[in-house]
Amino acid sequence: MSRWKASLIHLGISAMIALAVLTLMLLVWYPYPLFTAVGGQQVLMILLAVDVTLGPLITLAVFNTRKSRKELTLDLSTVALLQIAALIYGMSVILQARPAFVVFSINSFDLVTANMLNNEDLSKAKYPDYRSLPLTGPIYVYSEMPTDIPERNEVTFSAFSGKDLPQFPKYYQPFAEHMKEVAATAKYLTELKLFKPEHTARIDAAVHDLGRKEAELAYIPLRAKHQDMAVLVEKSSGEILTILEISPY
Repeated sequence: MSRWKASLIHLGISAMIALAVLTLMLLVWYPYPLFTAVGGQQVLMILLAVDVTLGPLITLAVFNTRKSRKELTLDLSTVALLQIAALIYGMSVILQARPAFVVFSINSFDLVTANMLNNEDLSKAKYPDYRSLPLTGPIYVYSEMPTDIPERNEVTFSAFSGKDLPQFPKYYQPFAEHMKEVAATAKYLTELKLFKPEHTARIDAAVHDLGRKEAELAYIPLRAKHQDMAVLVEKSSGEILTILEISPY
């Protein structure tokens, strides 16, 4: 076997593994368009560069038929171990950066990733479903400022260090139980069109795809680390219908 053929075989195996990871990301951990909202492209490019490109290139460099079977086995085993280590590291980065909760508070959604929450805060959640990071995709929750003065002060002062209300799981509540409150804060799409006239066609297309009248729909801002977006909801019920890749700010 030539070193080019060995490298191509290695590339094929690496590509299949990368495809499996990509499928897991897009269908479970980073559902569209939240993949874009948290900058998933950057994480994916790093993973692809390391695990799809680097491994086969090293194989191309070290593979030599003049080497003994023992030497060749040792070299290829080392490459495989390095690539597996890189894959494990890359997957840990993907898991830590994945969207965990989409938190509604006051008048907007915040996309909270796994690395924004710690085990201590999660353990204080009132509801069992929120005491651990979800592995089957982000969960929509409702949150509001506590009425207790010391707790309110804790949230207020924590904001100065970058930890705001959406990062306090102990105040998370089931989204389905507060959809009316959410709907009350939603703004009509005419307002979004006035603010973002360059996206009027995209908004109209989304309305058409949903099979609804524009007057029946409204939007709520979604704040995220990489790109802010607009969540389309049914104005009367607060039901989430879709997310537009349009910044409402």
